[in-house]
Amino acid sequence: MTTHCALITAKGNNESLPDKNLITICGKPSLQYVIEAALNAKRIGEVFLSTEDPRIRELGVTLGCRIIDRPPTLSKPDTNHGDVMVHGIDEIKKLVPDLGCVTVLLGNTVMTSAALIDLSLEILDKRPELDSTMSVWLAQDDHPYRALTIGEDGCLHSFLDIKAGTSRQYYPKVYFYDQGVWSFRHQCVYERKGPTPWWWMGEKSFPIWRNWVTGRDFHTQLDLDVADYWIRSGQKDEIFNQADIDKLLAG
Repeated sequence: MTTHCALITAKGNNESLPDKNLITICGKPSLQYVIEAALNAKRIGEVFLSTEDPRIRELGVTLGCRIIDRPPTLSKPDTNHGDVMVHGIDEIKKLVPDLGCVTVLLGNTVMTSAALIDLSLEILDKRPELDSTMSVWLAQDDHPYRALTIGEDGCLHSFLDIKAGTSRQYYPKVYFYDQGVWSFRHQCVYERKGPTPWWWMGEKSFPIWRNWVTGRDFHTQLDLDVADYWIRSGQKDEIFNQADIDKLLAG
């Protein structure tokens, strides 16, 4: 038997939205929502919090997390998230020698549930041929075919320079990570074979397709307003490929 662990990454000193991991949403620090989700997940044995911020550390200790002290070199705005994971998993392995899978969670989202974490790990427990699971959203409105860039002339130009029609339903389907769960066999973080830029996810990553189209973490006041609405209105995950997941688990 192996032990699955959650690794929550939450640094201080945020540039996009100051102290976004500690902003109060519906009476709780935003970080508390994801910590509680990890603690309530039945398949998680230990919950670790990687941070350099003493206030975030204090909150994590109060709620029952084990703290990983993140060095300043991994706390910069341009730090690669994968490098933070490598450091975190190195530290976790010192305390959990039978480490199995790791679920990495972002500190600045309220839209991650214990059920979602457990589903991602159930898939990996029952399908050993898979390396990881990732929650995603379908992005036809924000398809790469529609992407524009601003050229040296100050005007808009096609980013890919692909001749495409305007009917998004005929584009090849594309998906983006939705700031929910990254669950993977911990060895994948050292192999670096995942789809760019998520190189820690391994070669075979199974999607959990959720109903969202803008990402679920927050960097602006609008993101906070959406998070507040999500909680107050009692929103729940709608997983569009649940039938595919059920077949996978039954196979």
